[in-house]
Parts: sequence; C-alpha cells; structure tokens
Amino acid sequence: MSATPPADVRAPEVNAFYEARPFPGYMPSDDAASLLDRCRRAPFLVGLDQSIPPDARVLDAGCGTGQIANFLALAGPRRRVVGVDRCSASLAAGEAFRARAGATNLQLLRGDLFALPVAKQAFDVVISRGVVHHTPDPDGATRSVASHVRPGGHFLLGFYESVARLPHRMRRGLSFGGQHPWAIFDPVLRRRDLDDEKKLTWIEDQYRHPLEVSLSFPHMRDVLEELGFSWCGSVPPVPRSDAMLAKTPRPSALSLNMRRWGWAWRCLWDEDAGLVCLVAQAPTR
Repeated sequence: MSATPPADVRAPEVNAFYEARPFPGYMPSDDAASLLDRCRRAPFLVGLDQSIPPDARVLDAGCGTGQIANFLALAGPRRRVVGVDRCSASLAAGEAFRARAGATNLQLLRGDLFALPVAKQAFDVVISRGVVHHTPDPDGATRSVASHVRPGGHFLLGFYESVARLPHRMRRGLSFGGQHPWAIFDPVLRRRDLDDEKKLTWIEDQYRHPLEVSLSFPHMRDVLEELGFSWCGSVPPVPRSDAMLAKTPRPSALSLNMRRWGWAWRCLWDEDAGLVCLVAQAPTR
C-alpha cells in the first residue's frame, strides 16, 4: 500500500498549528538534570526507559519538541536515538535543548510520517506517541512508521482511543468550540503548579486542534497484525518498570472492551486524556 496520504486541506493547518505553538514546550531554565528529574516522576517514561536496552537504536516518529527523545538519549548515553518531526519550530526547540543538555547521541531530523528520512527496518524500538491521530490517514501513517522497526524489534504506538477519549470529547463539547473550557472538568487546567502559558498551550492542543480523530484500539491492533506484528500489551496500566515491551496474553474481545471502558473512566482524572499505547513486536525474518 502506498505511504502517500490522501489530499486533505487540513493537513497543512496541523503543521501551522504546531509552528505557532510547539508542544510540549521547554522552560528557559530546563537542563539535562531538570528534564531527567521531571521524566523520572512519570511512571510511563520510567517504564519505557527501563524496558529499552542501553545500547538500542531508537526512533521517535513525530517527536514534537523532542522531550521523550532527549530523555531517552540522556538516560541511556549508549543508545542511538533519532527524532523526526515535520514542524521546524518544534525541532528548533528540541535541538536548542539537546545542545544545551549535551545529548550527543540524539539526532533530530525534519520529515513526514509518510516519508521518514531514515532507513527501513533499522530500529530496535520505534515510538510514535500522540501523532497518527493528527494525520489525514492514521492507518497509512501507522504502516509507514511500522516499516522502520527491525525484524523482532518493538513498536509502541500511542493514540487517542475512541472509547477512552469519550470523557474528553464531552469536555470539549461543553467548551463552546474550545473558547471556554471548564477547568473544573479538566485535570490539567485544575493544576495549580502550571502557569497560564502552559495551560493555554494545553487548551490549544486539546480543545482547538484543527485535525484530530479518535481511533478504535481493536482496529489499530488489526492494522499491525496484518503487517505481521504480534501483540505484546497495552498501556495503561503501566507494567512493572522493565516490562513495557514484554509479551502478555492477547486479550479476548470482551476483555479488551472492558479495558477500553476502564480507560474512559480513567480519562476523568488522567492527564493523558484518553491517550493509550499499543505495544507490538515485529515479525522475525
């Protein structure tokens, strides 16, 4: 299948959206120590770091400002990490931090999910978190990114799940087109430790995004299984610290649907707002 996305007038708007407000942003005082400290307070990132081998080749496709890529590079100096994003403003923010923090094992490149400027089947771990649901062809974007996982390597795909995202879609529906979000309903906007600028960035990304779709978890699993990938697991919940890439029993349809409604309940207070991850392993040769 072709990796070229269908024509969609909204796609350029997505790039313009992030050029105007790169997400997530860095604080002027951020350095290697502060990023490591902040990321190590996030169970997902701790589990990801401890599950990725110290000498792995890692690709973050749609890396945004490169915070995950910078973290994985700084936490594992022997890793070779590549981050790719289409937005030049996001990459500039990530590169400025990379240079300041001294993450010499990280390379940030400009490119599109549908034509990544890196070799196929070249990475032990490929991450694409919070990206494919902002493209005009999520299935095609997923197939394109998956082609860069080496045989036997792992793919961690994060997206807004259609059931898990329901509470946030209700919040957005009550916000009058994103103009008046209710802080009482949003766990990020309720936080007292965030300044107004960070909250505005959240509102722009979560309530006013020009292109966003919610994706069915069973469907996205099927897309990868059609490529020969095998089930490893889903997040949340975050597994024990070194087991994010480990194989778990493939859930039945009933079990998976119960899991999806659990994610929806979690969305009421979880700051990921319905973002879930599917972990799969590429077929061996």
